[in-house]
Amino acid sequence: MDAKKMSLYARGYWFLGRNILAGKIINKFLDLLAFLDYRMLILLSMWHPDMETRIRYLRKRGVHVGEHVHIDFGLMIEFTTPQSVYIEDYVAIAYGAQIFAHDGAPGDLVDLPMKVTETRIGYNSAIGGYSVIMAGVTVGKTSGVVAGSTVTKDVPDGKIVGGNPAKVLFGVDDLILGWEAAMKANPELFYDHDNENRAPSTPFDDLITWRKEGLTFQPDSLLRTGTPFDYILEAKNMGERRKR
Repeated sequence: MDAKKMSLYARGYWFLGRNILAGKIINKFLDLLAFLDYRMLILLSMWHPDMETRIRYLRKRGVHVGEHVHIDFGLMIEFTTPQSVYIEDYVAIAYGAQIFAHDGAPGDLVDLPMKVTETRIGYNSAIGGYSVIMAGVTVGKTSGVVAGSTVTKDVPDGKIVGGNPAKVLFGVDDLILGWEAAMKANPELFYDHDNENRAPSTPFDDLITWRKEGLTFQPDSLLRTGTPFDYILEAKNMGERRKR
């Protein structure tokens, strides 16, 4: 191993090591805060730096969270009745989304009771950033919500909705066909990557043909994080270039 590659690995793993150590210490302190103060539990379920910990805190609050779920920072889930929110397996929820399960607004105007209804994010669905899922809505299986949408009605299985209020824009089948056409037209824009939270199968798998056709795209190891983690990626890429 040459000196440049060794230097890149050393700098990258030093950054990684100190972040892992600091993270373990900070996590213990934040766990204590969440235990002592329920308000901190709510905040940390939205903003804790570790996603798995955010999910654990959501479950402590009573939210039903499935397996292989990806939840980004800033997800606001129902403060009043969190146990009325269900997030099924293989769901992905982007930054800043909001999910409600109660409506007490009429009671702020006149003497009317609060309404609590189950809100469900279905299997293998995706919620875009800054979207709002209103109380009582069911987002169907293998469906999606475009970023910035307000969803007031159920989303059918296999459909993409968007807007305010959200309406059906197209089907997942249309999304796949359009995406593959874009891949072939502009391959330089696409990076192949593994996704551990991807569902093992969907009703639309037969439409995905690019691997069968032998198409290849840039590896995601070429992307850069803007942190010293990039040193490790660069060192690994040096090794891959030499093999080729």
